Amino acid sequence: MRKITLVALSLTIPSALSASAAIAVSPVNAPGARLHSVTFAIANMPCPTCPITDKTAMSGVHGVQSVKVDLGSKTATVAFDPRVTNAGAIAAASTNAGYPAKPKS
Repeated sequence: MRKITLVALSLTIPSALSASAAIAVSPVNAPGARLHSVTFAIANMPCPTCPITDKTAMSGVHGVQSVKVDLGSKTATVAFDPRVTNAGAIAAASTNAGYPAKPKS
């Protein structure tokens, strides 16, 4: 039978990394970030649970701040940071989830 020895390491955190250290702000939450809003026409949304799935897919795109899906009008309005993502990536996420999306003119 083999014996396994565990060794505990004591780590000291330098004062520069203490709890009072500054926290980096991601570009999505950067102060002064200008969000764009695009309304998409969504196809294949026949049931009341479809908007939940579509909202989840669109919200999963990095840079998306908010998604509002309207089953009645079959649209989704998305606010996003254009420095991080674009309408094409958001439409692709919706389409990949089974709900083809196109920006409305």
